[in-house]
Amino acid sequence: MQQIAKTNEQSDVLPCLVIPIQGSRLILPNVTVAEIITFQSPQAKDNLPSWVIGQIEWRGTLIPVISYENFCGHKSGLMNQEARIAVINAPNGDKGALRFFGIVVQGIPSLVKLEAPAIQENLNTSLVKGQKLAVTLETGHAVVPDLDVIEDELLNIDWL
Repeated sequence: MQQIAKTNEQSDVLPCLVIPIQGSRLILPNVTVAEIITFQSPQAKDNLPSWVIGQIEWRGTLIPVISYENFCGHKSGLMNQEARIAVINAPNGDKGALRFFGIVVQGIPSLVKLEAPAIQENLNTSLVKGQKLAVTLETGHAVVPDLDVIEDELLNIDWL
């Protein structure tokens, strides 16, 4: 990757996190992820969709925690010992009842600084609910999750 010269012009580099999940990786801009925390068992509630694991307390606020794999219609397996929770800033959180939600992830994210040439749409992947875009990076494949759809689905659950 070419070294980027420091100038006063706006940079075309986007700091992102590549986050491992079961069988895939998510990629999100840094500003989307509030924090990566150690996994803690969410408090389960009755009558929740299979993709909602429950709620945890994070910084004095109860937030829902989901299995992204289950949300997308894939069956998630057992969590490994490196399981964590990515606390996500809800896309419309500044306007609504849901400011944050958690996604169970399977390890420590890696920081990448993406330039436009370093990311290509992966047209060989069929997208499912919860996936906005499949991409190919210099380090392999990843999925851009559709956080708006996840937020909308969470807001349709009565217990929030």
